[in-house]
Amino acid sequence: MIERRDIDDNELWWLGEGPGAHADEPRDSETVAASLAGRFRFVEESESSAGLRHPQLGALHAILAYRSTEEDEPITVVMPTGTGKTETMLAAYCHSPSRTLVVVPSDALRTQIAEKFATLGVLPAVGAVVDDFMCPVVLVVKSGLQTVDQVERLLTPANVVVATAQALNACSDEARTRLAQSCRRLFVDEAHHLGARTWKEVVDLFGGREVVQFTATPYREDGRHLGGRIAYAYPLRLAQVHGYFARINYHSVIDLTDPDRAVATAAVEQLRADLESGLDHLLMARVRSVERAKEIIKLYEEIGSEFAPVRIDTGMAESTRRKHRDKLFNRDSRIVVCVNMLGEGFDLPALKIAAIHDPQKSLAVTLQFVGRFTRVGDDSLGEASAFVPLQVAGVDERLRKLYGEDADWNEVIRDLTEHGVGQEKDRTEFELAFGSVPREVAMRSIHPKMSTVTYQAATSLTWNPESIYDLFEDRLLTTRLGINNKDKVVWWVSREATPVRWGDFASFNELVHHLHVVHVDDAAGFLYINSTNNDSMHEDIAKAVGGDSVALVKGETVYRILSKVKRRVPTNVGLLDSVSRNRRFSMHVGQDVLHAWRGEGGTKMKTNIFAHGFSDQRAVSFGASRKGRVWSHEQARDIHDWVRWARQVGPTITDTSISLDSVMSGFLLPEPARERPPYVPLSIEWPYQLVATFSDRRKVSYNEQSFSLLDTELSLTDHTADQPVRFEVKTPSWALEFEFEFYEDDPPAIRPVTHDGQIVTPSGTGSLAAFLTAHGLLVTFENELVLVEQGFLLKPDRERRLFPTDAIETIDWSGVNIKRESQGAERDPATIQHRAIQALSAEEEWEIVLDDDGTGELADIALLRRTDDGLEVLLAHCKYSSKDKPGARIEDLYDVCGQSMKTNRAKSMPELLTKRLFRREQKRQAAGGSGLIVGDIETLATIVREARYRVLQVTVAIIQPGMSKSGASEDMRALLGATDRFLGETHGMKLRVIASS
Repeated sequence: MIERRDIDDNELWWLGEGPGAHADEPRDSETVAASLAGRFRFVEESESSAGLRHPQLGALHAILAYRSTEEDEPITVVMPTGTGKTETMLAAYCHSPSRTLVVVPSDALRTQIAEKFATLGVLPAVGAVVDDFMCPVVLVVKSGLQTVDQVERLLTPANVVVATAQALNACSDEARTRLAQSCRRLFVDEAHHLGARTWKEVVDLFGGREVVQFTATPYREDGRHLGGRIAYAYPLRLAQVHGYFARINYHSVIDLTDPDRAVATAAVEQLRADLESGLDHLLMARVRSVERAKEIIKLYEEIGSEFAPVRIDTGMAESTRRKHRDKLFNRDSRIVVCVNMLGEGFDLPALKIAAIHDPQKSLAVTLQFVGRFTRVGDDSLGEASAFVPLQVAGVDERLRKLYGEDADWNEVIRDLTEHGVGQEKDRTEFELAFGSVPREVAMRSIHPKMSTVTYQAATSLTWNPESIYDLFEDRLLTTRLGINNKDKVVWWVSREATPVRWGDFASFNELVHHLHVVHVDDAAGFLYINSTNNDSMHEDIAKAVGGDSVALVKGETVYRILSKVKRRVPTNVGLLDSVSRNRRFSMHVGQDVLHAWRGEGGTKMKTNIFAHGFSDQRAVSFGASRKGRVWSHEQARDIHDWVRWARQVGPTITDTSISLDSVMSGFLLPEPARERPPYVPLSIEWPYQLVATFSDRRKVSYNEQSFSLLDTELSLTDHTADQPVRFEVKTPSWALEFEFEFYEDDPPAIRPVTHDGQIVTPSGTGSLAAFLTAHGLLVTFENELVLVEQGFLLKPDRERRLFPTDAIETIDWSGVNIKRESQGAERDPATIQHRAIQALSAEEEWEIVLDDDGTGELADIALLRRTDDGLEVLLAHCKYSSKDKPGARIEDLYDVCGQSMKTNRAKSMPELLTKRLFRREQKRQAAGGSGLIVGDIETLATIVREARYRVLQVTVAIIQPGMSKSGASEDMRALLGATDRFLGETHGMKLRVIASS
């Protein structure tokens, strides 16, 4: 029984009855410390007897080693939830009993820690503290101390002081300093809850003395690393293996129009399923504030009323909180909504389902919060489940970052939101084939650069990955190699010490970590090496793994890789002059590329070429060096991505049927745009790289009305060959007109015709025209001419292609006013769009048919359906006629052909395409409308979630009843032919043309 005494709004606690008791009055602190001296024993648990756990003893020895060095730097002890951090703290105190300050993050944890120190927890029961001892007297600081005299009066009987950071902040500077000076050591519990400033202020009080911080994750709530050297870290995988920490089944719940309901529904369904399986589970819903708790409890009362949901937070009286806790323990309730109240100081193993409505910034902290309720128990308890809302803006990359924080999360978390379709199935099988995996680095956190050197063997290649152990010896960071014998892939990380560049020192140098990946494609006869160390061709690695007969593929033959790039544009060219000693090597970029290619390049040897263009239905880049290296600016999502990319390199660069002359003559050479091109502009769009990085944080503003760049549309205002190139930036509320100005010596600039807008970013506000000029825009003209964002013109030198008349489709337009395009909210059947929806919907069993008409649209009509491993998408662009009857007016085609060419990058990226469609439909539904003709928002959300794993097949349809098939002119067919070739060469899209007969 613990006795308590109030002193100046604080409390003194001591044990009244039981082992180590003081009876009615606490003994003085010196007597207590003397009674504990020499009474601690290192007792290890075994199958037959109780004792301290392996992680507790390991952490204790690390602390004692720290004490022996008398270091000033704080240390961190990382122990997963359930492994016994508190008992470790008690053992460290009992081994050398001196007055200790313990700082905790919450009132609940302050109570729990104080009770543990007052009783010494399980230490007496397991024989870790023996003979005639007395438990510490504990001062529980609940209010700020103001004077030195008050501190001394309170500390006189106390062996241990337990306080929250808030209580310390409430103390006067003099009292806080005196409190710290009177304690020999500092323990910080759940240190990840302290912000950087708070942590530093507390630690600074103990300069030159022992500071040990205990945590389950070495990352603060803001995601940054804790200060202090990590002296001990017990692996999560061992905590799971030895039964201290259960597996977490992680579910990313798609954020629909009501993400809270989606999370609550999924979590309650899991609770019902667990109870039906005979498991004694409870559900905890975590929110960020009392206001949110009041809102969310209503959801659970509706969805899971049979489980009598309760709320526990600081917005209610302590008596009510206690009553609600009792309901959980008695199972009168099985759902609790809390505001971090259950995070620390609350141990209820049956809490196995976590609904994280408001995740912390760091997923590690979120899952650690869940981890407190993943204690392994008897047969009535199963695995834990965590439900976390996923913003549909993309795949939940937080898991990959988490794997990078601690590789063991790979084995603790099972991500049940991943889909076994398409490339994801291949990736999973690839990862499972690794019989050996390094513990130090999580494989899923590795993102190799797309780069390789390629070797061939005169005889058959060998596969000897274990030879790397001898080759690298003590340079290995990963003490175990990652070996996949099925796919013949090995990877590792090395430590390379290099001299510092700013001095000569024998005692230290710079330590660089290099990733190495080797793949042997023995069927094709190639060995590929990827390494972040680009100073070498890694012949030693190639011979060690593949055999002594391997030889590097190098020289001009490597340039054949550029043949894979259609519409290729050189952006970097290196030249070597074998005669001139003054200018032996030169690198040419930007405008200099044209001079290097046609001028100096005619007499000098090209050492390396980098070009961008299109291949495999997407924008790509390839670089090639005569030394033998091939690379791209792409970054692989994982090692599996790199292997798939590398396997194309060897067969291409050794293919003698590819003429090097044709490769070198097939480049689109950029010409500076010094004047307005004499062609009709068809479309204008954002640069590819800008589209991929659009976010709600970047906005355009005019007249105090702001919109995300995602909600803007660029639209040409004129389709003529001789007028200024003008366009509008359109938003749902306003439109501003701009035009291009061309200069003899400088790239084109973009100027406002009347009024300028503003671009608003997290870093500040600036001119919209200046932003457009700085980033550039893509303008496509007739005859396949393109003005690219750097201010260059690209024009393929080839004959124009006529779209086949027989390929032009027709449908019945009777009853349709071909001068009216959009069906509107009332879905007017007399419009072009309505008739097109009827015709296209009947062609296939589409899962989604969506009216996406409006500012920022991808198309007027979007139709989607999933095939085996693919995603088939039809994007239709409708255009009204300028006349009552169909004819051969090319002016009717300019705009719709331009629309078809626009946003082709979005149309080639499954995630980007589906995310944009989903986001626009989400906004329509939030405003009370909907563009869905077939399907529902849940189906569309599922397609978004699966998109990255599916092979995208896009068809673009031009629907123009104002064009007559029989009367289509050669110029019209040439325009359609150029559009068809552009879509096919850039992103592998098919073109359909639907007109009148």
